[in-house]
Amino acid sequence: MFTANVKKALCALLLLGLGAGSSFAVNAQNDPVLNQPRPAFTLPDLDGKQRSVSEWDGKLLVINFWASWCEPCLREMPAFIRLQQHYESQGVQFIGIALDGASAVNAFLDKLNPPINYPILFGNGRTFETPIAYGNQYGILPHTIIVDKTGKIAYTHYGLLTYEQGRLLLMGMLL
Repeated sequence: MFTANVKKALCALLLLGLGAGSSFAVNAQNDPVLNQPRPAFTLPDLDGKQRSVSEWDGKLLVINFWASWCEPCLREMPAFIRLQQHYESQGVQFIGIALDGASAVNAFLDKLNPPINYPILFGNGRTFETPIAYGNQYGILPHTIIVDKTGKIAYTHYGLLTYEQGRLLLMGMLL
């Protein structure tokens, strides 16, 4: 019989393995952050301007934690660009939060085609506090959160999120 801590560790290892490169994603709908108010944060954008998450209050907000060295993170970005373009007029806003430095982020974004069409924020020493506040205790990437228009966490996802999965999720939440 496993203790609760051993079970948590085994689950974390499984999730890490899935997030590290598998095409399978983990839907975390038993996540304790669900239906909770979204945690506040302020992080710098690519221009160094401080951006607060409250700037997007009233929108269906998709927050994606990623890093330039995370291959599944990079594979899902073109889907997010398409989804942002398609659903922006319906009140959907994507935000990317990079968990690595500005030079790596800028080098990656310079090569991205089509170019990024949503805000990218990155850390200044408080980067890891933000994903932890959103329930990612183990640093699994990619990690995507959807915050509903009332400001409550409606969905959490660990691992690659495809265009089709994102489209179905957003369509269901916009009804």
